[in-house]
Amino acid sequence: MSRNEKDGASPSRGQYILDQLTTVRAQHIRGVISTDIIPLVEQQALYGIAQTTIAMIPSDIALPLEDPPKSEFSFDTEVSKKIEVIGFSSDEVPQIVRLEGPMNRTEFWRPQVIVQELERLLRESLNASATCKVPSPTQAVFPPQKELPSRAVKRNFFGRLVGAMSQEEEPSPGGHPEVGLRQPQTQVESVGQVLVKARLEEISLRTVNEFGLFDTMSKQCVIIRVDARC
Repeated sequence: MSRNEKDGASPSRGQYILDQLTTVRAQHIRGVISTDIIPLVEQQALYGIAQTTIAMIPSDIALPLEDPPKSEFSFDTEVSKKIEVIGFSSDEVPQIVRLEGPMNRTEFWRPQVIVQELERLLRESLNASATCKVPSPTQAVFPPQKELPSRAVKRNFFGRLVGAMSQEEEPSPGGHPEVGLRQPQTQVESVGQVLVKARLEEISLRTVNEFGLFDTMSKQCVIIRVDARC
C-alpha cells in the first residue's frame, strides 16, 4: 500500500473507531438505565416517593457479598449484610446499585462525557412516558389582562405627574420588571417533568465483613438524583 493510500485509510479507520465508541457507549448506558435505574425509580414511585438518590458502584470496587456464606465465625446480624453509604443526610438515603461486568469498571464511568450522556438519556427516558403533563402557556398562573384592576380614566395633570414619579421611584423587584414577571412562569414550567442530575463523586462506603468488623473506604461512584415534580 502506497503512502497516499495509507493516508486515505487512516482517517476512515479513526472515524470508524469513534463511531464504534459512540454506539457501544450509548447502548451500554441505555442498558444500565433500563436494567438498574428505572426499576428503582418506579419502585419508589409505588411508595409515593418523588425523589430518588442512587449510588452506582463500579464493578471493579471490591466489596463483600450482600449475603455472605455462613460460617462458624459469622455473626448473624442484619448489619453484616449491608453496605452503607455514609456522608448523606437522613432525608437522602441512596439506593445502592452494584454494577457488574468488565464494561462497568471505574474507567468507563470516569469521563465526564459518559456521566453527561447518562444524565441526558435517563432524563429523556423518564420524561418520554411521564404521566404528568407540563401546563400549557394558557394555564399560566397570571390573571388575564381583562381581570386586572382598572385605573381611573379621568385624572388631572397633577395626578398624572405624581403617578409617573411614583413609577420611577419604585422599581420592580430586582430592578428589572420583565425578570420579575417571568420568575413564576419558570417554576410552572418545571411542574410535570422528571428532573435528573448525575455526576461522579467520591463517597465513603462502610462495610462489615463476616467477622463483624467495620471497614470504611472512599471510592468514586456515580450519584444519580431523580425528582419527579408532578
